[in-house]
Amino acid sequence: MLVRRVQPVLAEQYADMLAQNYRMRGTLLSSHSHTFRDLIQFDRRILKCLKGMTSLKEQSSVYLQGQLQEPLSAGELFSIALFAASTDDEFLLSGCLGLTQALPRLQPVLFSVAGWMPAQSTLWPLMLSLPACRAYVAAIRSNLTASMMFSQQEVLTLIEQGRSVDYLLHFLCRSASPLFVPALETVFSSGRDELILQGCRAVLCSHPLTDKYTGMAVRHLLLLARSEKDDIRFCAVRSLTTHQAGLLRSELSDLSEPRLRIQAMGWSGLAEYIPSLLAYFDTPEYARLSALSVIAITGSLPERDGWLHKRDDDVYLPVSSASADIPVRDPEQGVGWPERAAFEDWWRTQEGNFTHDTSYLCGQLTSPEGLNRVLRQGYLNLRPLALMRMGIFPEQATLPAEDLDW
Repeated sequence: MLVRRVQPVLAEQYADMLAQNYRMRGTLLSSHSHTFRDLIQFDRRILKCLKGMTSLKEQSSVYLQGQLQEPLSAGELFSIALFAASTDDEFLLSGCLGLTQALPRLQPVLFSVAGWMPAQSTLWPLMLSLPACRAYVAAIRSNLTASMMFSQQEVLTLIEQGRSVDYLLHFLCRSASPLFVPALETVFSSGRDELILQGCRAVLCSHPLTDKYTGMAVRHLLLLARSEKDDIRFCAVRSLTTHQAGLLRSELSDLSEPRLRIQAMGWSGLAEYIPSLLAYFDTPEYARLSALSVIAITGSLPERDGWLHKRDDDVYLPVSSASADIPVRDPEQGVGWPERAAFEDWWRTQEGNFTHDTSYLCGQLTSPEGLNRVLRQGYLNLRPLALMRMGIFPEQATLPAEDLDW
């Protein structure tokens, strides 16, 4: 009697913990102080929650079927879909797929599930029935793509919708599909910034490609770096600085936004920008962002290397003029305040280890060996940059840690 009463409660708790861990994992992946080892430990927690749910398969299924009738958070959708994929529960997974089709904003959750989905699951045909998800899996989990195909109509539909076009183009290129060139030309001539950006991502993450397409992508990115849309500018500048570190040296001064300029200096990996970044340490609005760029280049942590500001109570924090009750969102939440004089002391002893016109990431040369070292030992927020420099989609940094072999 007690067991029958406790089992449904345990199933609910495991499901809720899995949903919560999904949300927390996103925060962990953006950490400037945690490493791949921390991610391995965290992912084991996720797998333990999933094992608890599958051990109570009947009770978990009943609870999740009820949840599927209610408004779901991203974490709850992940919990339901991953359980369904792991237990071959076609009813539950079909419900999740229907939900993401009705609410496209939830599509990234489905991609996350595809990243965690066991290779032996019998529900792969169902998961891959959605062309956008099939394109993501084809690009990010290439070991599962042996029998994948895209019809011309599916290619045109994805381009029209602007969904997973970068992944689609990558797969078409890698599989030497005759649809690749017409699709890429359609994307680049579309006049749609979001679509053109996806085309550029596909070109820079596809090997081998002719210089014609690489040069075309760079020209488009230079135009997108002046887009009126913040997210487009951000992605374009990041792609330019990570794929061609020296390309933006003359362009950095033209970036009107201090935040984007500071980030671009960090993405470039060039130690010659350290003095410019240090100047921002004296400006509270940009001090911590500048510290993140310094960390990206040098790998030095203020907490470890002695340049953390010892007191936060006398540091100016921006306050919203619109409300005395609701504070402005802190984009660098959790990042310590840097102390300029202390970093200058550290830099005097370490500067000789850096060549000013050479790119570094987390203190490592951006050579294949150095980038692989960043993937294994570097900070989690820098792993996507390492992958981009290797010509790999940065989304691979979100895959389960224990399924990867860096």
